[in-house]
Amino acid sequence: MLSAVIQVGAIGLFLLAGLIWPRSREGFLQHDTSVNLLTGAILFAFRVLVLAPVEALVGEGMFSVSDWPVWLQFAATFLALDFMRYWLHRMHHRVPFFWQFHRVHHSSENLNATSGLRMHAVDLIQLTALPLLVFHLLFDFASFAPGVVVGVLIVGGVMDAFAHADMTFDITRPWHRRWNRVLNNPHFHAWHHTRDGNLRDGNYSNTLIFWDRLFGSDVTSDQLPEAFGVPRDQAVKNTALGLQLLRPR
Repeated sequence: MLSAVIQVGAIGLFLLAGLIWPRSREGFLQHDTSVNLLTGAILFAFRVLVLAPVEALVGEGMFSVSDWPVWLQFAATFLALDFMRYWLHRMHHRVPFFWQFHRVHHSSENLNATSGLRMHAVDLIQLTALPLLVFHLLFDFASFAPGVVVGVLIVGGVMDAFAHADMTFDITRPWHRRWNRVLNNPHFHAWHHTRDGNLRDGNYSNTLIFWDRLFGSDVTSDQLPEAFGVPRDQAVKNTALGLQLLRPR
């Protein structure tokens, strides 16, 4: 619950940052934002009412980390989760069965900090399964020091809001270029949402972006893409219900 509260705070913070340092002139008072927020609320309820009880049934993991120092508990599980998120995200794009659901996330033509909330329930189930795999099946949840699990989840949630933010992040500037060597950001992730994804499909990382460089999926250019979204033949109806039912636009 704490990680969800902080993610909501991060969304608000980066919406404000988008007003102060805007990448576009759209603002966030638009239809896409309202659809994103409503979708996020519906999926959060689905997670609490349906997925959380399932998580509670999972037993102890294979490995205890109680003897590990706190920093190692955090680093090991953060790297494992970030690595798995990269490959799950890549699968969402490269396997047609999963892309039919993941295109819901890419259907918005106006990116801002709420865009990470726009997803299909099938994507949510898979994204929920990854922390379950790391913290409940691979490692013994009860053996973590207080705050480690929540801290790892918070980093991913905050970075998701930041990467989608409609704010200027000029990677030709020295500090921004250094950041872009290691961590996700609005410019790097903008290229993941380019409408020409069939030509430049990549930039799948959640937090650490060297996964894309290591596995040959970095498609970043210095200039921003011309348009976001998906081709017309893949677009879905821009309503909360239309997204979940995959209704053609």
